[in-house]
Amino acid sequence: MTRVHAACLALVMLTTTMTGCFSAEPDNELIASSDLTISPEVLVGAQFQLVEFSASSPMSVHVPYLVLDQESGYVVNGTTLYFDSAGTTSVEMLAPSNLNVTHFLLGELGRVEWPLRETNQSWAEWFSSSKFEQSPYTHVEHPVERENDSAYTIEDGALHSTGLIDGLNVFEWLEIFADPDSGYNERWGPFTLNDPTYMRAVNFMQGELQGMGYDAQVHRYWISDFSYAVNVCGYKEGTMFPDEWLVLGAHLDVAEAGSPPGGGTRIGAHDNGAGVALVLEAARGLAQFDHRRTIVACFWSNEENGYDGVDRWIDNIPAGVTLSNYLNADAVGTNWPGYYTLVVDIIPETDNQINEQWPMVRLAEWIGSNNNDIAEALRLGREIYNTEGYASMKDVDSSDQKRLSISVHESQRGRSDYERIADQLGVVSMDFGSLTGGSDCYHAPCDTLDTMIDMMVTDNGTGVQNLVQSFDLISWWLFNLAMHLDETPIYNES
Repeated sequence: MTRVHAACLALVMLTTTMTGCFSAEPDNELIASSDLTISPEVLVGAQFQLVEFSASSPMSVHVPYLVLDQESGYVVNGTTLYFDSAGTTSVEMLAPSNLNVTHFLLGELGRVEWPLRETNQSWAEWFSSSKFEQSPYTHVEHPVERENDSAYTIEDGALHSTGLIDGLNVFEWLEIFADPDSGYNERWGPFTLNDPTYMRAVNFMQGELQGMGYDAQVHRYWISDFSYAVNVCGYKEGTMFPDEWLVLGAHLDVAEAGSPPGGGTRIGAHDNGAGVALVLEAARGLAQFDHRRTIVACFWSNEENGYDGVDRWIDNIPAGVTLSNYLNADAVGTNWPGYYTLVVDIIPETDNQINEQWPMVRLAEWIGSNNNDIAEALRLGREIYNTEGYASMKDVDSSDQKRLSISVHESQRGRSDYERIADQLGVVSMDFGSLTGGSDCYHAPCDTLDTMIDMMVTDNGTGVQNLVQSFDLISWWLFNLAMHLDETPIYNES
């Protein structure tokens, strides 16, 4: 007989060293890894799939990945399987998107506490550490292989071309917005009642969201006697807490003519076509599941000239509705695995101290390193932020330094729509971004997809290949964060 039990994995994200509900206990007789077999022999990466676990003796097996709970219908953040005796059970789990191995933890029957790795440490580093040698469990490694779309080469992004969501799809969405002949350029504002270019983009976004299954709405707000703001938002109602909204967003507008420092842009591929495409892809994945909280995907107007879009939306939130968390993407993509830092800002700032929003910092690091080989980049990013500061990553051209880094940190300078939601509503908010002020193409005519591709060329990858990988990393990061925060929001405790 077997039992399946949702573990307290979501709670460990709130601790500093991944202990707490997984704190160490006196040593017990270790379960042999050979006592557990797993099927299929190779899991498919970036997909939910039925995985069969067969135990030859009583044991507990911890699954540190997203699992679709068959009883509730919700995705849960990790599960422990309890085998009272030899037997077999199955769970539907999400294999990592960008790792070639999964890890399952084996302990004695009834174990509920599992000392775990640091959030910016890989599983391989943890299992080879002295701390793990003292831990009261063993582990099993099981291979993962992500399929490639045969229509593409590796240089064209085939390594990140399949799955529930994928980076190649983000790239192709951005191609639509960045095509000079697409009709979606010059998304400036809007400033007048009739702005056909901007409204073509709004109608496209509304159609995409509606097709995914969202209740897609266009929100128009007058902001003066001669100008207005227009957002497009998709709503997927939660079935447990419908009046608590988990929001993902990106600004749809681009820097209009005359904008400093570069004089404005027609296309705005990096700022912010990439952010729009990333949020749209994450929303596509989220739409395929039921959620406890209402999922909202919004694309804001007027970010470049005063935040009118998000401000008016905040003013019109229905009575009784609260926001649990907000995830933003703005000026992102030209970063890891290229020679620039991926900057992950978390606000609101707490008491002018560095990194007091540790629950969200740790959660983000855990999710990123659980699905990608980025532990070293996370450690380097934390070191750079703490020793050199924000400007060394986001406002200074670091391409010559070749620092393959990802910095997840509490920020002292929110500079996009997420700042308004954090400041006005007190909601813990996160932004994915990269180079802005240090780029010659920031708010400039050369903010094109071709420029992004050129910036992402490295010694071991083409610009397209690396850009697709970057998009895959971030879209999956947004998706996984939303799944975790749907089950266990991180509220502002500052």
